[in-house]
Amino acid sequence: MTIKLRGMMIDLRPLRESAPFRRIFAARVISLFAIGMLQVSVMVQMWDLTGSTLMVGAMTVVTGVTTFLGMIAGGVLADRIDRKRLILIGRSAASLAFAGLAANAFGAFADGPQVWAVYVLGAIDGLIGALSASALMAALPTLLPRSQMVAVGALTSLSVNIGGAISPGIAGLLIAGFGVGWTYTVAAAISVITVLILLGLPSLSPQDEVLGAPKPHGGAEAEAQTGEGARPAGRVRSLPDFLRREPVVLAVMAVGLLTMLGYGVVSLLPALVDERFSGNSRATGLFFAVIAAGAAIAALTSGWMSRVRRPGRLLVVAVVLAFTGMVLFGLTPWIWLAAPLLLVFGYLDSIADVLRYSLIQHHTPGPLLGRVNGIWMAQEVSGVAIGAVVAGGFGAVWSASQAISYYGLLLLVLMGLSALMFLRPLLTVRGEAPESEVTLDAPAECA
Repeated sequence: MTIKLRGMMIDLRPLRESAPFRRIFAARVISLFAIGMLQVSVMVQMWDLTGSTLMVGAMTVVTGVTTFLGMIAGGVLADRIDRKRLILIGRSAASLAFAGLAANAFGAFADGPQVWAVYVLGAIDGLIGALSASALMAALPTLLPRSQMVAVGALTSLSVNIGGAISPGIAGLLIAGFGVGWTYTVAAAISVITVLILLGLPSLSPQDEVLGAPKPHGGAEAEAQTGEGARPAGRVRSLPDFLRREPVVLAVMAVGLLTMLGYGVVSLLPALVDERFSGNSRATGLFFAVIAAGAAIAALTSGWMSRVRRPGRLLVVAVVLAFTGMVLFGLTPWIWLAAPLLLVFGYLDSIADVLRYSLIQHHTPGPLLGRVNGIWMAQEVSGVAIGAVVAGGFGAVWSASQAISYYGLLLLVLMGLSALMFLRPLLTVRGEAPESEVTLDAPAECA
């Protein structure tokens, strides 16, 4: 693998060259703060109202299920109606849901806050807000050339990590200082700002094609440029037919599910700290922080990824190394080694996330972007949740350290089975860079 050191930093061309993308990026960053504040406030309020961990968990399940359904429905709608209209509907409805939660917290619906209102309004926000998320993701490849999709994925990953790291702290300060009602109010105001920003978007028709999409060449040449089994964009309009004809996207989906399952290991971190590090809460905070730091480092130094000749191979390597690191993390008794292993895990997970995003956008025609991105985003939501449940089940049978290592081994086995069934297209798909800049070529017998 030969990589020139220049151009390592995150590629900012999408922000410099596309005014619509600047609007979408700014609105997304702002909305992530509102969503993070909402998640914390809902859990705190539900605990204050009921004193039941079961009710708090049920609230998480309700919002998770409605978000999953909203992403699927949003993907379908994003391929049928103007995506700008869908984005504005989703963000406006989310603002109203935030305002409703604030009104309930201030006792506007009865003598005091009502539990049923938190459930209903939280579910509405999860459902409607997800509609706009699917439409936003579907619109991006029609606004920017596909050569910039790695950069878009890195910028998106960076914004998610920053929002996820900062917004809970802001919510905690607001709740402590002013109460959940005012926290909801601030979130509603932030959401209104995102609507005003997005009003300036151009019309985003679902019939718009991906910029710089592959042209039909046929034969081996087409396979070399677009991946084995790829078909000309725009000819296939049925999603099942498309997935049969475009194995790269199907392979990316399979790897993505395993990646999301892998992230469920974080549910075992508190138990591991109790077992190995005497329940030191600072160790728990450190572990979560270094995962986020690793992801942020990967996004900030992602410039080289757009020039990799074999992005599919890099994706597979990154996922396998991440799972291997998980096994080693479960085995190590030293915090000075455990923390760097989690840093590397976060770094590799972010690389895989950026590459998965880029490959999906590269190989999906414009009229199908909504449905494919909706499935991909719903997969991420469900994958993390299912991964946490499975990893938690391992923790119920074995000690936390053993559970983490065994879970990592299981994921490596599943990765091997996926390689036999789905992953050959990823090993053959090519990037767009000249070999003089970056290569990632395995020995001939692996091709």
